[in-house]
Amino acid sequence: MKKPRMAEGLLKGLKQAAQMERGEIKGRERVRTLSRPAPKWSKHEIKQLRTEVFNMSQPVFASLLNVKAATVRAWEQGQRIPDGAAARLLEILSADSSLAERLAS
Repeated sequence: MKKPRMAEGLLKGLKQAAQMERGEIKGRERVRTLSRPAPKWSKHEIKQLRTEVFNMSQPVFASLLNVKAATVRAWEQGQRIPDGAAARLLEILSADSSLAERLAS
């Protein structure tokens, strides 16, 4: 059996897309709602979360977040801001502080 070439697959897909556009065939449509971006965290909010909510030192808090203590220190000094997964994790932990205990064990 001959292996189909990539170009043949691409051409087939383009032909199907054109047929769908003309209404000759129906395609499957999926609508996905994307999550909003994680909020931006200020150095004060991070320090408040660490000290007042979790009562943790920078190294312990860093361990919880799986980042280096220097990273937490840089966040709290305003040299860097958490982004991506770190910002989302901070958001989740601030919404449900009981998760910290489960993650730590």
